[in-house]
Amino acid sequence: MTATQAAGARRLSTSARENDERATVDAPKRLRREGGQPSGTLATVTLRAVAIAIAVAAIVDPAITVTGATRARIAVVNLDSESTESARVRDRLAAAFGTGYDVQPHITSDVAAAAVIGHGYPQGRAQGTRAEGNAVPDGLLVATVTMPDDRSVHIARVSAPREVPAATAIHVDVDLEARGVATQTTDVVARLGGLEMARVSHRWTADRERWRASLDVVPIGDPPFVVRLDAGADSTDLVVGLRNASLRVEFYDPRPSWATTFLRRALEADARFHVESLGFSSRGVAARTTGDVPLTDSRIASFDTLVVGGLERLSATDVRALDGYMRQRGGAVVLVPDARVDTGPARDLLPDTSERLLEQPATLVSITGAASLRASELLVMRGQTIGAEVVAAIPGTDPAPVIISTARGAGRLVVSGAMDAWRFRAADQASFDRFWQSLIAGLALAAPPPLDVDVTPAILRPAEHADVIVRVRGQSESAVSATIDGQPMRLWPDAERGVYRGQFTAPAKPGRSTIAVRTTGATDRTVSRVVTVAADARHVGGGVTPALSMLAASHDGIDVTPERLADLERFVRGAVYAPRAPSERRPMRSTWWILPFMAALSTEWWLRRRRGLR
Repeated sequence: MTATQAAGARRLSTSARENDERATVDAPKRLRREGGQPSGTLATVTLRAVAIAIAVAAIVDPAITVTGATRARIAVVNLDSESTESARVRDRLAAAFGTGYDVQPHITSDVAAAAVIGHGYPQGRAQGTRAEGNAVPDGLLVATVTMPDDRSVHIARVSAPREVPAATAIHVDVDLEARGVATQTTDVVARLGGLEMARVSHRWTADRERWRASLDVVPIGDPPFVVRLDAGADSTDLVVGLRNASLRVEFYDPRPSWATTFLRRALEADARFHVESLGFSSRGVAARTTGDVPLTDSRIASFDTLVVGGLERLSATDVRALDGYMRQRGGAVVLVPDARVDTGPARDLLPDTSERLLEQPATLVSITGAASLRASELLVMRGQTIGAEVVAAIPGTDPAPVIISTARGAGRLVVSGAMDAWRFRAADQASFDRFWQSLIAGLALAAPPPLDVDVTPAILRPAEHADVIVRVRGQSESAVSATIDGQPMRLWPDAERGVYRGQFTAPAKPGRSTIAVRTTGATDRTVSRVVTVAADARHVGGGVTPALSMLAASHDGIDVTPERLADLERFVRGAVYAPRAPSERRPMRSTWWILPFMAALSTEWWLRRRRGLR
């Protein structure tokens, strides 16, 4: 083959390859012109249809109703938002409940349970912060976490006479509760009219301790007397009126008794007392005063205290009358035996005693701080009644109680075992007289009057609501009416016989209001009560936060310490279940649909470009 022929052959081969390539490129166009389709077109159409379907579904946004378990809501409330430890406990509970429940920081109407954390429960509030005030629903399950006690001293109770006679000191007993203040000292100060009238101090020895402080305040100024008691950071006010009426005491002796004779003379020498007596020297022969009243007479309710001697001669009727006087009238009965009583109806009033005869008289120490007694013939109380208070005892490592006081219904029963104390009445500067004058005056002042008006709280802040309780003792009255500052006040009968209740609102400005109560019927009586309204009034327990456990107990929950959070979690999970309820779902609102939508469009575009299509 010549060179010319070889060159021609090469040109023909090159031209053939070019034609083949051009045919390959133009094949899709020819197929379109001829009405045919390539094999990959079905995939592109399918992908395009999927993308269009997703877009249309997103525009329509269909709703689907399904039934399934929902997440119950639980409130985890921290009442001490300023406490780091409380906040840590709150975070632990929120994390523990977050896996199965919706946790929120406040109590709302749709929560199934609540866990409340704090040192105490602010009254009338259930909130995450103290600024909010949503009440806890009655049927809500509440579990509480009580944080460790803080350091505090507060006034738990105040005991004082409602009224005192003229020239009589006001005896005040203050019960204090302390926690976390061991080795510290607390001063209890009584002030009247801004002046310090009495002060006592106590050094605490335990982390949790209770102590009673006794103070005597000399009343000055015009009644009623407002005494302010300060104990550390806590304080309270009490109101004591002036008693114009004498302390009424009656002596009853079924037979002559030296013990009651000299006791009566001690009271007759004190101008504060109005003394009546009824004594029997023999059967049918009685020595009596003009105003005496038999024990079975309803008029016995006019006396504040009864002193009884010659106990072995008491009849069963006498004993029932004395018991009814204490329980219904609320008066005090003082039993003064001069011999041991082993039989007879009086045994129902006496505790178990053992007789002790001494060669030399013993000095009995008064627990209340009053004057002492001396006696050599003693009845020592062996089995004290539950709740009995020791008035006087023989000193020693194990003091033997000789005079005790116990509660009997609304009244009190005092039993004296100093049988021959009257023999030593002249010793120790007549301490016999002073002891009995002080003891019986305290009993008479504590006894409520036959017609009693009680206002709670005793001293009010402006526009504060108060409750009024009227008690009629000793006899039934036909009608009871009341007024406040001359305006009628409505009273409602209570379930308890002889008790009536009412309410009023204090004036908007500080001052005094007068409540007058009148009874009509067998005996017409009228009593008035002056109510003090002060802008800075303090109430017992006003600064004390109630225990948080009370909230759990009233809502069927449990109270735990921070170390027992696992117990609280198990309790809540066992009590609160996720309810099943229908719910509406809109699946196309999920952002995950963008992935298949973009994948379909991208793949369809790639296939078309690969085949040379636009």
